[in-house]
Amino acid sequence: MGQRLECDTVRDLLPMYIDHMTSDISNALIEEHISGCEECGKVLSQMRQPVQAETAPEIREFKKFLKKSKLSLFYWVMGGAAVIAIVTCFIVNLVTERRLSWFYIVAASIFTGYFPLYLAVSGSGHRILKMLTALDGCVFFLLGVIQLVVYYQMGIGGIWFWKIGMPVAVLWSVIVWFVVLVRVKFRTSILTSLVVLTCLAVPGNFLTNVICGYYRGLEDYAADFMSNGFGNVAAAAVLILIDIAVHSARKGKKNHGE
Repeated sequence: MGQRLECDTVRDLLPMYIDHMTSDISNALIEEHISGCEECGKVLSQMRQPVQAETAPEIREFKKFLKKSKLSLFYWVMGGAAVIAIVTCFIVNLVTERRLSWFYIVAASIFTGYFPLYLAVSGSGHRILKMLTALDGCVFFLLGVIQLVVYYQMGIGGIWFWKIGMPVAVLWSVIVWFVVLVRVKFRTSILTSLVVLTCLAVPGNFLTNVICGYYRGLEDYAADFMSNGFGNVAAAAVLILIDIAVHSARKGKKNHGE
């Protein structure tokens, strides 16, 4: 009877003991009892384990329904805005030029912005990879539409799609996919991925200008680096400092929690 009463008393005190609300004398008595009582030791171990709250089936179904409702509302809003923009450009293009020309560019631009985002929101797995893959295809499609409309319908410029458009699009697609590969392979943070992207933007800008024929000598490259490249380097340095600060804060919080 005395042992049972002592166990009940100790177990009543365990919640306060775990929360460090008992005195040093009480702590010593509790620890002395637990060292010789296997059952109370098991109770203490169970109390120290994280509690996993059970969610009622009704609540889970309601949350699922609410999530679907929000996605449905998002689709309708985005789709409605896209339709309004397309119809407006269709009417304006017909009224001003008596034919359709730049309307096709606007429609392709809206599709390029809407379709990858739709895949990212509605997808179940690998949403970012699906979004980037769709974005690659949409960008090439958009460039082709711009080339056809501007040159063949509006009579502006020359044929730049194969010499400039495709190489530049492929270049930046490779850069973006390399950053994604680094993030997946090494599990880097978003800030670290942005640092890699910012650093790669320096040679990316240089190669883009080379493809476009903007550089006429070393002076042009030096001037471009001072105006763009130096800014990228400075931005990368700032992102590195922010990443270090965030990592240190998380590590300190984790150590404090332990």
